[in-house]
Amino acid sequence: MENVLIAETDRIGDVILSLPVFKTLKKFDKNIKITALVSPYTKEIFKCFKYVDDIIEYFESPKNYYESMLLKISSRNFDTDIVLHPDYKVAKALKKCKIPKRISYGFRWYQFLFTDVLIQHRSKNLMHQLEYNLEILKLLGIEKFDKDITLKPCSEDLDFIKKVLSKYKILNKKIIGVHPGSGKSSINLNTKKYIELLKKLKNEFRNAEIIITHTKNDKNIIEEIIKNLDISVNIMPANLNLSKLIALISLTNVFISNSTGPLHIASALRIPVVGFYSPVFIHSPIRWGPYWGKKLVIKPDVNCPEKWKCKKEKCKYYDCFDNISFEKVSEFIKKYL
Repeated sequence: MENVLIAETDRIGDVILSLPVFKTLKKFDKNIKITALVSPYTKEIFKCFKYVDDIIEYFESPKNYYESMLLKISSRNFDTDIVLHPDYKVAKALKKCKIPKRISYGFRWYQFLFTDVLIQHRSKNLMHQLEYNLEILKLLGIEKFDKDITLKPCSEDLDFIKKVLSKYKILNKKIIGVHPGSGKSSINLNTKKYIELLKKLKNEFRNAEIIITHTKNDKNIIEEIIKNLDISVNIMPANLNLSKLIALISLTNVFISNSTGPLHIASALRIPVVGFYSPVFIHSPIRWGPYWGKKLVIKPDVNCPEKWKCKKEKCKYYDCFDNISFEKVSEFIKKYL
């Protein structure tokens, strides 16, 4: 094993929680060359991550991009690939590239495309997603795992963000970061409750600045916040790429979000975090909670009957997030401001 391709083509949070796999493999043998196969968007996470030697962008389409990706993979002569996010199209592409050893997880109809599979029961939420990811290395004879990751922003991105904060006149001030958007994979704290939270934070922490991070997909949420919020907060630019968002989050003192990628970024940066989590079993913080650093996890105090998906209006607990109190949030933030 000298030349390894690790494929993690899922979203931000999943990629962050895969980083210990790269670190563990590199520490197992520093001479192994590790290449990450990731989406064009999440590749920014690896920009200053020292345990990756190269990056290949993953494309399903258009056809010329897909074929160019296959050519890149085939020309690198990988001896092993690890597919952390099982996906038929990824598995099929890597089989085409004739990589000798192809490993991933079982219980997929297309597992015949891999040479080795690990059987896991992730839906039981017996451990954290990060720990489930590391188990794949057992197929390579690696039993000792390094779970300790501290993400670091790139210096040029940090310089850029400091200029942005200077324009907002909040550089070197205490900062509470809030990310009200989400990947919509689970039910979240709604915008109305975020507005309530923002008002409370502004009233209780007058010496701190509040920044709101978001993406272009959060346009409706931001418009609703601006429309209904009668206090001053700092709305950050929506066009920041991922490495600049990492730099921005690194300058906060506390970061608040739903169960989504930026929360895991803050955790990996060792920023104290507050995370709001769905009571649906499969979304449990046991598996998906912030892994590193200081954390406060809040979820509705209901005995949710659902295992896989919120039934929304059909569920008698559908408004469960409306009853959440923010007192614990205030107590937590006081420790770090």
